[in-house]
Amino acid sequence: MDVSVKFPLTNRELFDLGGGKPLRFAATFADFWEVVETAEYRVDFFDHQIIASMSYESEDHSALTTRLSHLLQNIFWDNPAFKVHNSNRPICIPDCDHAVFNPDGSVVSQPAKLYEYQPGMNAELSPVFLFEVLSKNTRAYDLSDKLPCYKRIPALQQILYLESLRMEVTLFERLEGENRWLETMYRAAGDQILVNGAPIALKQIYG
Repeated sequence: MDVSVKFPLTNRELFDLGGGKPLRFAATFADFWEVVETAEYRVDFFDHQIIASMSYESEDHSALTTRLSHLLQNIFWDNPAFKVHNSNRPICIPDCDHAVFNPDGSVVSQPAKLYEYQPGMNAELSPVFLFEVLSKNTRAYDLSDKLPCYKRIPALQQILYLESLRMEVTLFERLEGENRWLETMYRAAGDQILVNGAPIALKQIYG
């Protein structure tokens, strides 16, 4: 496949086509991995489409992602059973038609279970925690498409969605022994969520 003809490859080309909003291109799974190798921007695969999102982050989005990633590193830094990843580490969901997403951050159990497309190109299969920062351009995609697929990951225990323009997070927690999820919203600065038994207060995330 000639990706330079079929797909835009730079952030500038992507912005010119969509004005910063995620764009979708009909594609095969093989097309997706070829674009991953060459594109400047973040690339997901869902519903036989490549979903292309600009790599640009707003200041609020970047600050939230950085703070929460730092807090997660503090929790897991000396625990060899887990590894914290940023948004550059893809997650593959075979039970959702081999969707591949790039959450804003994740915690993955070790040793890693990987989907390997070819040597040197793989995606995680066993995240236990992941988070997404919601924005105007990505909200519908994050909640309508990604969330139902995330819930199909057998190892996943917690999914956290953070509002970028106000102090508000929604936590989805898998109920023990059941394929059901508890949804809880937090809005107060002193509210805490527990990750691997460690508390994280909203004021720590939002500064």
